[in-house]
Amino acid sequence: MSTTNNTVQLAVERYLNQRRRLGFELSFTGQQLMRFARYADARGHRGPLTLKLQLDWAREHVKRTGLVTWARRLEVVRPFAAYYRQFQPDTEIPDLHTFGPGHRRLAPHIYTRQEVCDLLEQAGRLPPLDGLRPATYRTLFGLIATVGLRLSEALNLRDGDVDLRRACLTVRHTKFNKSRCLPLHSSAVQALNEYRQLRDRRIETRADMPFFVSQSGCALPKRTVQDVFVQLRRQLAWQARGDYPHPRIQDLRHSFAVARLLRWYETGETVDHAVLWLCTYLGHASISDTYWYLSGTPELMAVVGAKFECFALEEVRHA
Repeated sequence: MSTTNNTVQLAVERYLNQRRRLGFELSFTGQQLMRFARYADARGHRGPLTLKLQLDWAREHVKRTGLVTWARRLEVVRPFAAYYRQFQPDTEIPDLHTFGPGHRRLAPHIYTRQEVCDLLEQAGRLPPLDGLRPATYRTLFGLIATVGLRLSEALNLRDGDVDLRRACLTVRHTKFNKSRCLPLHSSAVQALNEYRQLRDRRIETRADMPFFVSQSGCALPKRTVQDVFVQLRRQLAWQARGDYPHPRIQDLRHSFAVARLLRWYETGETVDHAVLWLCTYLGHASISDTYWYLSGTPELMAVVGAKFECFALEEVRHA
């Protein structure tokens, strides 16, 4: 089969179809490869894939995350280049280590308590002020920050999953196909109850409806929520403190994990055991996934440093 007269996009589609028939899902990979294909086709590329084309695409529109994102893009395009080489023998395959490892941990933005309060206050000012929309986004972002949910988990909550009488919510069939029941603080119960009452006055309720809804009563699209967050972030003029270009919704989950760990240190909990609770609460398949979420903030390191100093002094006394 020759690809000389075909677009790169058609070649990518054939590659993805072939791999998916073998059982590979390739969701993220498929999205990235289609972006590469559109990039190549927009430049009128035909024939063998050149190293320059692949490296230029990997580096396109990337600023703060730099080498890590470049390396991850190469990881995606490299197997496709090997496949494409069957039909265009002069296709060049990039070295996997051109930009270094692609799975280094990027430091997230850990929100301060004030930043979270500012976010919720700004969300409460969304237009129309007398509509359901500001309450929806204020409660949604507040729940993510308070409980450490993934955005998809919060948006997929059904009304029946939120049991305010028992002060808990059920997160169903999420990442790793796991479900979990999460206890809620009284302040979260109050906020969710106020939102539910307002929502039920504004829209027609129905069985198995989403907990968070748009003004028309429909489920909130993830893309729309992300766009609203970007709008709020710009209005608040935050400066990123992590390795990403801007603070993200996902960083609220990271911030929850760090705040919880800090609280345990302050109250004298046995952190080694408590982290196992956090692993379950966050819905992780492995404890290593939970450690991935933890960052050494100045507040956390000050507490840890003080505890280590006490430990070291005690060891000296008994020496």
